[in-house]
Amino acid sequence: MLNPPEVPHCFVCGPANAEGLGLVVRRDGTDAVAVFTPRPVHQGYPGRLHGGIVGMLVDEMLVYAGAPHGLWGVTAKVRYWVRRPVPLDRPLGLRGRLVQRSGRGFRAVVTMSDGDQVVAEGEGMCVLLPRLPESPDGDA
Repeated sequence: MLNPPEVPHCFVCGPANAEGLGLVVRRDGTDAVAVFTPRPVHQGYPGRLHGGIVGMLVDEMLVYAGAPHGLWGVTAKVRYWVRRPVPLDRPLGLRGRLVQRSGRGFRAVVTMSDGDQVVAEGEGMCVLLPRLPESPDGDA
């Protein structure tokens, strides 16, 4: 599992955030992967995942794309495309892949799949953090 213990209250991946999405991210070779199963509370248009949730998942996986390479950063720039309607009733596969690294950050791409079809894609840049900060409640 790649989820860092230093950020327990992250809305997307924090295990201590009861209101969050609860995303668990793992390593698959040099990529970061996760599965997210939307619930009715995540609905935008009837029967579809809200586009803002799609954007949050893309943003999160951009950051995690660096983790298998020992890199942690914060998103500096992100954009994403919804290719097909994203359903609420089935698991979505997420994959973040590092594509370029520099001394200050990295660039990554993300795919979101519904089975074998890509339903959304994204790309962005992250600025490296010198280390993960301590959480507000003192956990480190």
